[in-house]
Amino acid sequence: MAESLDQFMADIQQWGTDIGVKFLVGLVVLVLGLILCYIITKIVKRILKKGKKDETVVHFIVSLVDVVLKIVVLISALATMGINTASIITVLGTCGVAIGLALKDSLGNIASGIIIIVNETFKKGDYIEVNGKEGIVQTINLFNTTLLTFDNVEVVIPNGIISTNAVKNYTAMDLRRVDLTFKVASDTDFRFAQDTVLGFIDAYSKVIDTPEAVCRVDSFTDTGVVLVVRAWCKTADYWDVFYDLQEGIRAQFIANNIAGPYQSVEIAERKKEA
Repeated sequence: MAESLDQFMADIQQWGTDIGVKFLVGLVVLVLGLILCYIITKIVKRILKKGKKDETVVHFIVSLVDVVLKIVVLISALATMGINTASIITVLGTCGVAIGLALKDSLGNIASGIIIIVNETFKKGDYIEVNGKEGIVQTINLFNTTLLTFDNVEVVIPNGIISTNAVKNYTAMDLRRVDLTFKVASDTDFRFAQDTVLGFIDAYSKVIDTPEAVCRVDSFTDTGVVLVVRAWCKTADYWDVFYDLQEGIRAQFIANNIAGPYQSVEIAERKKEA
């Protein structure tokens, strides 16, 4: 009886030792794995920056790599500790399917975020318009993209909406065209008005020479002549040019006595009742 008890205690002690050793080895694997994850993410980040990738793209890819590596390290550490990871993976897979069905919209946003990053649809600092919302891109996250409007309002748009709608990127090209219309009186010498407009544009430094600016007659109305102006500038100067041309050309019209369209007024005569 005593021998059986001694054997039982010895087995318990051996089992505890084995468990302790496995736990310590698993802990070492976990720590070393996390250190390795840190090193790998740093290397990936350095490689992406050397490739002159956008800051948002770098952050997105590094975060994704970091999460995947940590999951691999955790499963490896559990397996080293003697825990049946196959059942854990099965349970996680089952839970993943259930969670995926419940959060299909969120997962769709993640997939859309990956597509946006890979295709480089836009980057941080771009001015975009999507689904009626516009602003400067601040961040591209897994689930959404954050814009900042000119009046300092933060707009958060789910990535799924961005991937399923047309996106206007106003800063994608180096040059933009400024389109303006002006109305002058119907009896105005419109060619003189055109020369006045082009003379001001030629003297304005932020309008580039090529493509050449134009001022043409768009239409004739009962009250005046409609002139359309098209001038090209650097994208960064767009709003300065947009406002300066309107103010400057209007001032030139006043200085050269070029009148605006006449306003028609209808006068209804009321007959006095007998």
